[in-house]
Amino acid sequence: MENKDIIKEILQKISSGEDFDSVVEEFKERLGKVSAKEIADAKRELIESGTTIDEIHELCDIHAAVFETSIEEIHNMPLEKIKGHPLFVFSSENKGIKSFIENKLNKSIDDYKNKNNKIELLENLKKLSKIDIHYKRKELLLFPYLEKNNIIAPPKVMWSVDDEIRDMIKKSIEDLEIDALDFDFLDTLIDKILSMISKEDNILNPLLKENINHKDWILISEESEEIGYVFNKEIEGATLSDIRDWQKRQAKDNIISEIKSGEINLPSGFFTIEELETLLNTLPVDITFVDSNNKVRYFSENKNRVFPRTRTIIGRDVSDCHPSKSVHIVEQIVEDFRNNKKDSEIFYINKPNIFILIRYYALRNKENKYLGVLEVTEEISELRSLEGSKTLM
Repeated sequence: MENKDIIKEILQKISSGEDFDSVVEEFKERLGKVSAKEIADAKRELIESGTTIDEIHELCDIHAAVFETSIEEIHNMPLEKIKGHPLFVFSSENKGIKSFIENKLNKSIDDYKNKNNKIELLENLKKLSKIDIHYKRKELLLFPYLEKNNIIAPPKVMWSVDDEIRDMIKKSIEDLEIDALDFDFLDTLIDKILSMISKEDNILNPLLKENINHKDWILISEESEEIGYVFNKEIEGATLSDIRDWQKRQAKDNIISEIKSGEINLPSGFFTIEELETLLNTLPVDITFVDSNNKVRYFSENKNRVFPRTRTIIGRDVSDCHPSKSVHIVEQIVEDFRNNKKDSEIFYINKPNIFILIRYYALRNKENKYLGVLEVTEEISELRSLEGSKTLM
């Protein structure tokens, strides 16, 4: 029996409610040390055999407790020690998040309990909400490389937990503002964040080392600034200047190759590549193209995009680009387009001073063959406020 089959068997025993300690002992006896990839493969095969993402999600904390001291990479492959390297920065942010919780957030919670100091706690919860930036870089820049290597389960599980954490922070802020904060709820939130730090350090990072090469790390670093960094400013080796210094040292390995000049001829005219790229990036909308195989093939790089996009998304399955709670909607839209049930779909987000219009269009050729999906996103609050007329005359 292969290691991954034994892992699957042990995970299923945990799921069925067998005594936790006895399962841990069995694991140690039968396996000793296993690789992070074998664990990921086992979880993937469980999902493929019918175990739902939600069930894997519920088991995730238990899995980490069983495996985190058994992964060879934790002991034999320490985290990147190169200052400015994306993995060094990612891990340093976790240290910054943990330090913030222990030294600031927890203190403000105690002060609120003892002195009713609401302002400081509210301020720190809002600072904590910036953890979203850390999670976005993970989801948009790091997960694609695991997915390309068929490592599906860990990203999906982590993304769903990230969303839970985001929602819990938002709820805590809203509850505090009306003096209805639930301290047990807040404790659960903090436990989830600390648990995610452990999973990223002990499970995710070894997988990233196995599946991301040096040139890919350069691209990840270059694209990271689009999303941003958080809880890293006071950590030596993880500041923006450290990151840019590392990028300069890697400049000779830059994988973003120069596109040769030339012309693209269309029935109604022609462009040079430079002209076409500039035109698409000047349009007052964000464009994303997903091909007929559901792979992201292109996005415009406008100066003020509504939603961030990074070049690592190219080639990624569109279902993997969305959190689990909205994947079914995306998949239904694509399926309706593919089957000619719909030609377009519209969504919109209405917030104070912001109105975001998101439109999806089925792309079909002259023979009505399905070619893919075009997503067009635009912030139109200024357009909605227009009155009267303004003409060239």
